[in-house]
Amino acid sequence: MLRNRIILIILWILSLIGISFYGGSVSYGFFTAVTLVPVISILYLLLVFLRFKIFQKMDNRHVVAGQTSDFYITLQNEDRFPFANIRILFYSPFSEIRGVDDKEEYELLPRTGIKKRTTLMCKYRGEYEVGVKEVIIRDFFNIFKMTYKNKEPFRVTVLPKIVVPDSINAVDENESSSVDSKSNPCNPEPVVREYVPGDDARMIHWKASAGKGKLFVRTLTGEDKNSIGIVMDPVRYSDDPPIYLPVENKICETVIALAMYYMNNNTPVNVYTYSENIASVPVRDTDGFNYLYRSISSYRFGEKEKQDEMFVSLSEISSIWDSKMVILVLHEPGPEAWNLMKLLNRSSISVAVYLVGEGASEISAPGILPRTRLYAIDPEADLKEAL
Repeated sequence: MLRNRIILIILWILSLIGISFYGGSVSYGFFTAVTLVPVISILYLLLVFLRFKIFQKMDNRHVVAGQTSDFYITLQNEDRFPFANIRILFYSPFSEIRGVDDKEEYELLPRTGIKKRTTLMCKYRGEYEVGVKEVIIRDFFNIFKMTYKNKEPFRVTVLPKIVVPDSINAVDENESSSVDSKSNPCNPEPVVREYVPGDDARMIHWKASAGKGKLFVRTLTGEDKNSIGIVMDPVRYSDDPPIYLPVENKICETVIALAMYYMNNNTPVNVYTYSENIASVPVRDTDGFNYLYRSISSYRFGEKEKQDEMFVSLSEISSIWDSKMVILVLHEPGPEAWNLMKLLNRSSISVAVYLVGEGASEISAPGILPRTRLYAIDPEADLKEAL
């Protein structure tokens, strides 16, 4: 393209010399032709910009992350002039179009089109634009180039991938199945924890309460299975999609995978999310899991303040204290998250924390939390291996 521009400039200078020293119809005709070349090129680019059509289609705008779907692209010339040197670029890095090369240039004869059947693979859960992002057009003389955004972008809703782990190596199953809980009727043990609104008043340990100056309740032990509490981080930690989409996607996948694992092992699960208030989704069977999946698929992450609000509200819900184990799936734990972990430890409830993010392995628990374990998950990691 640069070479052609240089040639055009040289020819234009020569045409000026010709009409200056020789004159005549040939010199003026040559000058006029060389001068009109860039004008014609610009008019051609404007024509293609205004008249070139792109149509994108797929059977369902709801797709699952990591799975491929048929995606159809049609390039259409509805004019009486041929279009040449047209190149299309695709959205990335969130999605991938397979079966078409974005380095290829297309030529369209008048009133014709090219239809491409491709496959679309979206990497992350969320809602974003896919397919053709930009169009690059060049004129016939290869002097000028125009790049413009597709006027009709294609938007899809990407659902989180369901990963079914065979085992969870990070969680000690023996410990998670034998911690103290007050939900089973059996002999009380001399272990107490602070009273939480909603606790059974009959379980208040008056002697311990009198000695410590605030209400405490007795915990009970039992052999029956109790629920696992899973808490999902509600926070969007960035305004930049390349940063927040991978993290949010992996948080959602992790919560879904944990719920699926415990459901398959006949262990009741309560999943806690937060928007304006705490929402608890019990997972006991396939119907409960399907409801959880739909809820997480449409969940919208919010401001940083939401995490502290969630953990303050969560500490006041009695069901969390009925859990034999609480699993937190977070990006960055705030002060109220650490506070809840300490309270759970005091109540002899084990805590597993999955920290999702590139720097998650550098986060350490403050103080001594003997029943709390931290595990890092990279946003691009294979979840079966990470769990």
